[in-house]
Amino acid sequence: MKRSFSVFALLFTLSLTATTLMENQARALASPATTNQADTTTADCWATSADGPAYVPETGHHIYEPFLSVWRQYDLAILGYPVSEPIEQDGMIVQYFERARFEQHPEFAGTPYEVLFTLLGHWIATEHDDPAFNPLQPDISQPDPSARYYPETGHYLQAPFSEFWDEYGGLPVFGYPISEMLLEDGMLVQYFERARFEHHPEHAGTRYEILLGHLGREFAEANGVDQQPVPMLENAVDYRWNPEPRSFRIPVLMYHQLGTPVSRYRVSYWDFEQQMIWLRDNGYTPVTMTEAYAGMFGGGSLPDKPAIITFDDGPQSQWAAADILDQYGYKGIFFVHPNGELRPDQLRDLVARGHEIGSHSFSHPYLTQVSDDQLWYEVYDSRIALEEITGSRVNFFAYPFGAWDSRVISVVKAAGYCGAVHAWEGQMWTPEKRWNEPRVEISGELSLAAFASLIEYQPQASERDSRIAH
Repeated sequence: MKRSFSVFALLFTLSLTATTLMENQARALASPATTNQADTTTADCWATSADGPAYVPETGHHIYEPFLSVWRQYDLAILGYPVSEPIEQDGMIVQYFERARFEQHPEFAGTPYEVLFTLLGHWIATEHDDPAFNPLQPDISQPDPSARYYPETGHYLQAPFSEFWDEYGGLPVFGYPISEMLLEDGMLVQYFERARFEHHPEHAGTRYEILLGHLGREFAEANGVDQQPVPMLENAVDYRWNPEPRSFRIPVLMYHQLGTPVSRYRVSYWDFEQQMIWLRDNGYTPVTMTEAYAGMFGGGSLPDKPAIITFDDGPQSQWAAADILDQYGYKGIFFVHPNGELRPDQLRDLVARGHEIGSHSFSHPYLTQVSDDQLWYEVYDSRIALEEITGSRVNFFAYPFGAWDSRVISVVKAAGYCGAVHAWEGQMWTPEKRWNEPRVEISGELSLAAFASLIEYQPQASERDSRIAH
């Protein structure tokens, strides 16, 4: 039986009212900062083609912008392959995927919310009369002491689903729980606003222990949507999801102050230049963040020994460091605060010279400790402010103090970045760490021999919780 979409529309409206992230969105849209002239559309981080759609041969359908960029931001297991072409339905452009339905909202154009996911969990829950969907009081005893209660919907989130919810998207991707855990056909499941989690004990200990139900395909079938494959268009790119992870050893050098006296966070200009010469003489080729991410996700090529040169905080001393980079033809990425020491004209000049600008927040707090409102301000508003200053996209974020958790990552994703880095943990870049790729701290107390050893051999242990200010 075809579900009533009017019921879904009402639930969708109620959910927007209840969801904290959507409230943040409304405030952001009302802010003058979002009316700038910079390009604030959804980032096409490593496009395969600037002219045509991507064609997915596994299901025989095309994906066009702005859906394509959003689809490529997530693990295939979260959204699945497309099962329809984009179509007009319910007064908007939508497209069905195995586990989701994308909606294009032109009223949010120029923000990360131009594409939203349909609340398919709400839709399918209208067919259920199981008591597991009845809201509970917060004092209900739970066998799992770590169970989290969400008053927005009156339900708990606990193992085995809580870790997956945290790691793979949280509230922006899955929404709040709208049921307790229940058994369906002998399988433990739980419903969320946008998804159904399924527990597969036969895959225990693997990435596939928790899978998402094919609610997008079910919704397409219920609405009579044509899912038959279509021929590939001439201007389309044959897009194949690469089943083999593309991982690289990339020393990502993290600098702060330049000059004297040297200290843990201040490298002399002489030592900095000697380190750049060492990279050149030992076969390393500095690349941009965009090139590195394209190498992992977009099929781009990387040199045999890539390196990335990054700077945090934006002190004035980094201006002269950029001149040294220019001498050797190297490009760096400067993670700055919009109101930092580097002036707007200097930031624009760095962009004009081919360097990248990334956000390091507004006020450099421990993002894991701030409120939801401040987190959105530090992450999203700082990107918008920097784009207003530079007139170009700001695609990457560096976590202050290297501090991040699943909530912070979810906001960085929702704020429209392409990726993020923290502060330590070595040199291995992998697709799984797209939102917390590691870097190598370069101390001013390193000799050139110690620098060489660090780059060639020594991984760095995590210092995320060391509380050492930088």
